Amino acid sequence: MKRLAPSPQGAFLTGHLHRLRRDVLGLMIDGARQCGDVVRFRVGPMVMHLVNHPDHVAHVLIRHRANYDKASRSSSALSLICGESLLTANGASWQRRRKLIQPMFHRTVVAGFIDTIADCTAIMLTDWQRKAQARQPVEAASEMMQLTFRIVGRCLFGADLEQEARAVEEAMHVLVTHTYGRWRSIVNAPPGWPTPANRRFAKALAEVDAIVARLIARQRANPPAQPNLLSMLMASQDAESGFTLSDAEVRNEAIAFLLAGHETTANALAWSLHLLDRHPQWADAIRSEFQQVCGDRLPAMADLAQLPQTLHVFEETLRLYPPIWAMERHVIADDEIGGFFIPRGSGLIISPYTLHRHPAFWDRPEDFLPERFERRDHPAYYPFGAGPRYCIGSEFALAEARVILPMILRHFEIEALPGHPIEPEPAITLRMKHGLPLKLRK
Repeated sequence: MKRLAPSPQGAFLTGHLHRLRRDVLGLMIDGARQCGDVVRFRVGPMVMHLVNHPDHVAHVLIRHRANYDKASRSSSALSLICGESLLTANGASWQRRRKLIQPMFHRTVVAGFIDTIADCTAIMLTDWQRKAQARQPVEAASEMMQLTFRIVGRCLFGADLEQEARAVEEAMHVLVTHTYGRWRSIVNAPPGWPTPANRRFAKALAEVDAIVARLIARQRANPPAQPNLLSMLMASQDAESGFTLSDAEVRNEAIAFLLAGHETTANALAWSLHLLDRHPQWADAIRSEFQQVCGDRLPAMADLAQLPQTLHVFEETLRLYPPIWAMERHVIADDEIGGFFIPRGSGLIISPYTLHRHPAFWDRPEDFLPERFERRDHPAYYPFGAGPRYCIGSEFALAEARVILPMILRHFEIEALPGHPIEPEPAITLRMKHGLPLKLRK
């Protein structure tokens, strides 16, 4: 007889739907604590399993990855934003894209973007200085969204998107909220139906689409002298197969980069600032380290290896608040994990948020302890995934953090507004539900 994984108590008809919609992070944490490393959830007629052990993660993402593909409900929802792209494609289609795009994120390419990251940050800090003098707080979560958008705009598109930053921030919020809402619902209206939610989504997507289309057309007409990721996308060709991307495919990848490249990093930076406010000794450590390495000049790629305290703070932030808090796979054929039956057609969830709090692998898992990353062997650490689909932009994100955080702290001491609630909001990424207003002191 097939052995089913244990399951927390749920409703007779809807199972765990209500808790999933109301408190999905709590549902997963409590499920793992009550039931162990393989947990069975029922969402109406659907079955999902949470696997919460490094061996199980390796089983799904590495050893038996052919049995767990991206044809999941979350990928289906994401494809409404970025079509078939590196984020959502499967099989041979994904392999062609990954092979073509991988060289664009090589360390040597990322090194060429450090000056841009520093320049964009310096521009933001000039505005922050005016606000500090006027004793105005900054909405740091929003500021990080706009900053990373400008960085991606210049690095990806070779364009200054200062005017579009606020519009894209608002449009992306609509897109990711709508997409997550479709994932956590049993029944959704077809995307083409003119419901209020679908109309808001279509309007927001049209705004982002129009910006991306203008940039693609501009680069087609006037190829840049200095290559950027978009020009590389448009010019790349696989030497063996001759595979190239059409304009529609370039559009999909560009929007995928926009979503994954600015949304995720912005959230991680905002959570970092929150934790640094709570632990000012680490802000002092970053400030001191940066002063010793860079003095008053802007950082260069060669400096980043000499900023271990900054890196450890960001790594610990990614442990506690991973921007990609859950990764979903679709089970192709019946399998067994941890002695439990995993049925074909069900959904499978790997949650870095949950695994990063596993008491068997983390000492004091709820505490902010960047020093734990002085060791480099953490088998239960998956902020960027694992296996062939390991995040292609990880090097870029780690570089951004080691430039942006110390530059902010070199200029300012930060302090949260008293009594302001801090609460994670799981959508496609792990956002701050109420934002992060900060007071600044020079």
